[in-house]
Amino acid sequence: MKKCVVSAMIAALMIGTAGCGEDASASGNTEVLAQEIDPAVEEQLRVEIDQSLEDYDVEEMREGYLDYSMRLFAGSVTEGTNSMISPVSVMMALDMAAAGANGETQAQITDLFCEGTSQEQVEHFCRDLLDRYEESQDVELHLANSIWIRDVFGDQINEDYLVRADHIFDAEAVVAPFDQTTVDAINQWCDDNTDGMIDHLLDEIEPDIELILLNATALDAPWAEPYEDHQVTEETFTNADGDTEDVEMLNGSERAYFETEDAVGFLKYYEGREYAFLAILPEESMTVDQYVQSLTGEKYLEFWNSRTAEYEVETKMPEFTYEYELKMNDVLSDMGMVQAFGYSADFTGITGEPDLYINTVLHKTFIEVGQYRTQAAAVTAVLLQGKSAEIPSERKQVYLDRPFVYAIVEVDTGMPLFIGTLQSAQ
Repeated sequence: MKKCVVSAMIAALMIGTAGCGEDASASGNTEVLAQEIDPAVEEQLRVEIDQSLEDYDVEEMREGYLDYSMRLFAGSVTEGTNSMISPVSVMMALDMAAAGANGETQAQITDLFCEGTSQEQVEHFCRDLLDRYEESQDVELHLANSIWIRDVFGDQINEDYLVRADHIFDAEAVVAPFDQTTVDAINQWCDDNTDGMIDHLLDEIEPDIELILLNATALDAPWAEPYEDHQVTEETFTNADGDTEDVEMLNGSERAYFETEDAVGFLKYYEGREYAFLAILPEESMTVDQYVQSLTGEKYLEFWNSRTAEYEVETKMPEFTYEYELKMNDVLSDMGMVQAFGYSADFTGITGEPDLYINTVLHKTFIEVGQYRTQAAAVTAVLLQGKSAEIPSERKQVYLDRPFVYAIVEVDTGMPLFIGTLQSAQ
């Protein structure tokens, strides 16, 4: 993961800049507008930040993250259509906001991820996730964070907030005029940090928006065992409306099988076996939407813990590609994050004054599952507004020839990076 923030100064990226690490001056239209930070002051702030981080209970945080993921997923699904979110992308963007929040505003955000934990514990968890994902060897997993500041607002941002965002989240800070050139630059940043999978997020920036917090998450994961040509067949998929669609079906044989009272599934590994594709097929009497609405962290763990290698699993899965986007304000409010969206919001850690609240949380995702690999990406934007095995003895079958739920997970923990539904393969 590259780091674009210059240590001694939080720099400005005005227009025409390309990806992280490229020379912003190449556009010929850059200007440093943010305040210089004395190197000694910055170093002292980094030491204090490290000292402020609190240890967390790994199992408690994992369970909290899973519950948050399932609640967020259930609230984000659009009935009858393909849906997908990235819980980790949303968490990174919101926790950057929480790093500048105080009081009940901060508590409501951190409680989303694991009720009763402190901001310092959640930041430590986020830092550990960033470090772990960066170390992935066989799967290309890239997380990038950035903070975009309206130029006239730049000198109001607290130095310690900018240093904290850099130190914990590797977040580059960008000061810009928030005109069409900035819109283009943000869209270019999304394009660069998702390998072109998400090249457009914003059409415009409303006049009252002073700050935009961005996360981009991108995954390029080759299968540990790609499908051979003879395993790709033309078959049909029955969509949520009951209509059949012609698809390229991927036929395989796996060893990790899951079964609970109302769903079965399988695991297909990516190279290195650190990450895998988890397929969850609800029983025929239950729609995908009904299953998703019943999901909790506990129920997901029950499914995950049902994994067994006792069977050889014959599998079918369609090739598919789609993108999904939604505004998450209502979902997050329903989950308890209320104060951040109103005039009582307290983001004084960002500016020192109670003059910001969250206007919008935007989320956009993309996924492509094919014969050789899976590519997936997500972008989350928080817009802040100013106030003015053994040989199996039995065979099982899981044919994904009707709507199903899926997740891309860490194999050791079961924690989903992406989770979605496929209700139509076209």
